[in-house]
Amino acid sequence: MKKIVLILMSGLLLLILLSCKRDEHQELEKPTFPFMKVGNQWNYRMITEAGEAEISYKVVDKTQENYFKVLLNFVGSELPAMDHFWYADQQTFTMTTDWPDSNLKFTMLKRDAKVGDSWEYFIPAPLDPEDDDLSGTITYKVVEASTTIQAIGKTFTDVYKVRQTASSHPQFYADYFISHSSGIIKMEGMGYLRIDDEEIVYFPLEWRLKSKNF
Repeated sequence: MKKIVLILMSGLLLLILLSCKRDEHQELEKPTFPFMKVGNQWNYRMITEAGEAEISYKVVDKTQENYFKVLLNFVGSELPAMDHFWYADQQTFTMTTDWPDSNLKFTMLKRDAKVGDSWEYFIPAPLDPEDDDLSGTITYKVVEASTTIQAIGKTFTDVYKVRQTASSHPQFYADYFISHSSGIIKMEGMGYLRIDDEEIVYFPLEWRLKSKNF
């Protein structure tokens, strides 16, 4: 009888230990950026001096390499949707990659990032002098960490403010407000364009989250 009791107790203890290990394993595998999930969509009001428009980002596919295909849609316009490829794993998130042409990706935010953390990348200047793509030193820098922001009637308490700059366009910048749980809540910055093949003109640009489906 004692042997049976000991066997039952040993078996119960083993089950408890296995359960604890399983819970620890599941906790380790909890995604750092859970908003990166196929089907998730963000809708934004895009605000410029010229007026307002609506844009949306929708995650439509995921590859084995943690790259996500995201469609940028200009709502209500005749412009076609544009393919973007974002990246997210347990440590890193970025909206800026060169997938699928190459594995190049620019870190925008890391797990446990701190104010002052920054990531720099170099892009050679384009051969075409009229090519206005950002080049030179591209920098993403954490300006605020674990801050609070309100949007769509909610309060987000896990937001990081990350500033993007580029040495090729000294007046350009983009401040991304990134929630670990919900993604980009808003963006404020200075956009640019070339008018009639003349010099580049800069203008204030903002995205405000209008709604999301998760």
